[in-house]
Amino acid sequence: MSVRQILIRDRQSHDVVGVGILGRPVSQILDDGLTLEVSRTATDGTAHACSALLGALAKEAQGVKLRGQAIYRLTTYTRVSESGASLRAAGWRLDIQHHTHFIRHGMGIKRAIVPIEPRSWSHRSRTRPLRPLGEPRLRWIKLLPEALNDNAAFEMGRAAASAGAMITANPFSFPVLREDGIFQTDFVGEDLWEIWREGYRMIAAA
Repeated sequence: MSVRQILIRDRQSHDVVGVGILGRPVSQILDDGLTLEVSRTATDGTAHACSALLGALAKEAQGVKLRGQAIYRLTTYTRVSESGASLRAAGWRLDIQHHTHFIRHGMGIKRAIVPIEPRSWSHRSRTRPLRPLGEPRLRWIKLLPEALNDNAAFEMGRAAASAGAMITANPFSFPVLREDGIFQTDFVGEDLWEIWREGYRMIAAA
């Protein structure tokens, strides 16, 4: 569902050089009331227009409230053949956790980035025309300034828990390989873990 649409114009000619759409995430787990998805972007090829458009979309998202709640993060997807250079230039990062699979490699293991394989929207109860599924996708994440505080970490953790997500769905977490060969989830900041864990317990007990 579209939430906002924006246009960007050339400063000198005032011609429209890019358009973008913010919407609610297609993924049910990400549709937590705290996240918006950049669902469409298009430019006329003007240099740096795509990065400027992504920056404008992020600024626009800061003024959006869903059910009275500020937006904490943005998400979007690229094809595996795309470099993601414009996203990186606009401060986005590849959602490594979502795509990480650890596989055996000799006597140890190594991390592999596994893209999202597209699937058909067709279902027995609601059939759709068969269409080419296209390339696998990579998911990107951008945290907005409002997300960089303890309360935001708590809210995002609680939302992820209520959506049935794993603890590692928290954007402040990352996997760590211990000396005994076991992976554990660590969190950015000592207090964010306690806040997240408390939020998770509140939902689990409800």
